[in-house]
Amino acid sequence: MDKNFKMKVGAGIAALAVVVTGGGWYYFHGKSNAPDTAITAVTRSIEKHDVKGFHNAVDIDSLLDSGYAGFVEGLISFDNSMTLDAKDAIKTFAEMLRAPLMLSMKSAIDSYVATGDPNLKENVGVSEIIQRTGLNDIEVRSVKNIQLNDANRDEAFADVIIYQPELGREFAIQIILALNEDNKWQITRIQNFQEYVAQIAEARRAQLDEYLAKAGEINARHDVTIREAEQKYGSILSLGSLTQDKTRSELKTLMNDVIKADWAARKEELFSLRVPKNAETLHSLYMNICDLSIAAAQDYARWMDDKNSATIKSAEEKLHQVQTLMTEASAIAKRMTK
Repeated sequence: MDKNFKMKVGAGIAALAVVVTGGGWYYFHGKSNAPDTAITAVTRSIEKHDVKGFHNAVDIDSLLDSGYAGFVEGLISFDNSMTLDAKDAIKTFAEMLRAPLMLSMKSAIDSYVATGDPNLKENVGVSEIIQRTGLNDIEVRSVKNIQLNDANRDEAFADVIIYQPELGREFAIQIILALNEDNKWQITRIQNFQEYVAQIAEARRAQLDEYLAKAGEINARHDVTIREAEQKYGSILSLGSLTQDKTRSELKTLMNDVIKADWAARKEELFSLRVPKNAETLHSLYMNICDLSIAAAQDYARWMDDKNSATIKSAEEKLHQVQTLMTEASAIAKRMTK
């Protein structure tokens, strides 16, 4: 596993467990049992690879339960087009996955605390949740606004400030701390994870919409050029014959200077786009379509010189593949369009 990726994912798991890995924040200035002691204890347990100390400072079951609930609700609340029946079905399915995923998440967190490695090879479900929530790319920056609950002095609140690249700004993850039976402060819940997940989903939807719009404009514009070139191809044939050198020379020029060049230009424009993760499959299809179309134009141009049946057969096979991929890409883009 790539070291940088491991560090990012580790930070993601740490963030989900509200781990602050960069020193202590002494908001209450030295009081021996203030809420911030739980935060500094988490920091210390990470530094010393002390799993027991980590669990003393974090009620991991309660924390993950609130995080998972926020994850599911955030994804559902974002999609306004989803019917109530569909939302209920997703909630039912998510509830079936809750127990095994919570066990996997606890295992990954314990592994991260103990060794610095979340061991995601054994926790694929955890890796998927981290990717879906964008926690793999976050940067934990600070903890602010640690304060007691005026209505319940056994409870406190704090903001874990993270920077999320997909949002392009900071986000305050609101955590709740509580005194346990031993009168020690523990981090117990994430209060606004639903809002965070919904904002990530919204940002990704906006990025996908932008990609689809730009890729659609590029393809539509170049399709016009290709259609005009195909009409020109027919015009050249209507005025001449493939048995004539002049006709074959004109067709070769059309293939190389117009059709092949236009597909190459299309590929370059598509390649320059920012591709969101959920559009990678579609983008790969677009790249393959361009490559096959360029290769087909090359074969056609070469056939104008060698007149070899194998050359024209190769070109036609490539164009058949292009048509198949175009149909597939069109169906995917249609499903993705909001």
